Amino acid sequence: MIDKHYKIHRATTGDFHSSAENILQSISSVGLHPLRILFFADINSNEEYIEKKVQLREQCEAHFGVKMPLMALVAQAPLRCTLAAEVTYIDNSCVGQIVHNGDYVTLDDEIISAGVASDISQSIDRQADEIFKRVEEILRQENCQTEDITRQWNYIEQITFMSESGQHYQLFNNSRSRFYSKAEWTNGYPAATGIGTSAGGVIVVFDAVRDSAKCSLAVDNPLQISAHAYSQQVLINRGTEHKSTPKFERARYISTPIPSVYVSGTAAIRGEESCLKDAVGQAALTMENIDCLVSAKNLQASGVKQSVDMQYGAMRAYLKHGSDTQKVSAWISENYPQVDMLYLLADICREELLIEIEGVVVAR
Repeated sequence: MIDKHYKIHRATTGDFHSSAENILQSISSVGLHPLRILFFADINSNEEYIEKKVQLREQCEAHFGVKMPLMALVAQAPLRCTLAAEVTYIDNSCVGQIVHNGDYVTLDDEIISAGVASDISQSIDRQADEIFKRVEEILRQENCQTEDITRQWNYIEQITFMSESGQHYQLFNNSRSRFYSKAEWTNGYPAATGIGTSAGGVIVVFDAVRDSAKCSLAVDNPLQISAHAYSQQVLINRGTEHKSTPKFERARYISTPIPSVYVSGTAAIRGEESCLKDAVGQAALTMENIDCLVSAKNLQASGVKQSVDMQYGAMRAYLKHGSDTQKVSAWISENYPQVDMLYLLADICREELLIEIEGVVVAR
């Protein structure tokens, strides 16, 4: 595997077009090759989502030409800027290893996807089924197994909405479980985030590595029950039918030359129960969970043989209410001043949860 570098770019003034140009200029000044750009924007309808996605693609094509990186747009409003982007970079010396394949690239033994999506006019479960069919096609084409997925981001429009068929998040989980049931998962599930968006239907972004068990392992958290082991009591849907659990690990350790840990979407949950009712308290408990998760002691307990001292890289904090931004960001700045935290407005999979945090942690 090749080392990745993650950086957050923000535009703080200007309309959508000029904000995007601002960010694209900033990306070009980094001195590394951008492999994937995830834009985050304030979007209020699917019509607006489609329009802005087309606009961003045109701007990226004009800016990068044949070297255009993968691109995806997520309908989550940045809370401290007008437009934001999280960019995955690689060293310029590795550019010759990239093979472009439309909605994904290969990089030696790795698959890096853009946002895999479907027709947003369809139901959530139909979208998810079609997306996972495409993911399966990509993996098969690249001689990868389903269990070689190491990191997955699942963006779900109106995630807690209860449609006639059921809750959007549960419908997505059911679809994911059907897809994952074809694999054995002897090395654990991917690290993953399932988070709400205001528009855009279902979008899945994923990374995979051929023979991933050679360079990746699941990391559990002793403070939390694994999400895939949740009881039926904490899952929500219509009726009394069995509800499929979210299939992801709390984190995954990646043994690149500079080791890293992909931290899944993490909230103020102990065991399987939500804790505390205020945003700052939930933020503190969430960071305690992540501190425990990526500690040298816990990594060694999870099978990491060498002692690795980790430091926080690019992180995202999803807030259910924009009014909580100032007090949460003040607490984060005081207690974790080294963290580059991107604050986004997004609905979270449980109604009582006010914040969810995810990100990348790298070896010092």
